[in-house]
Amino acid sequence: MKVYEIGVYNSIIRKIIRSGGTLPEHNNISPEFENTLYFERVATSEEDARIRVNYEYPKSLGYVIDYVNKVRDNE
Repeated sequence: MKVYEIGVYNSIIRKIIRSGGTLPEHNNISPEFENTLYFERVATSEEDARIRVNYEYPKSLGYVIDYVNKVRDNE
């Protein structure tokens, strides 16, 4: 297994905030996702890391994987 650093942002949140709009009150996505947030995940490959992150942060909710980089081999 390898450790990957993955950057994720939310395109919907980004668009609303950058256009000067107000997030809906029922929104349960952090406004911090306007920017790319970085997470470390253990996976067998870059593709596996993308699949795992897409499960946590689905495209259907506006999440975008901006960056994937192998950090190290997990021992």
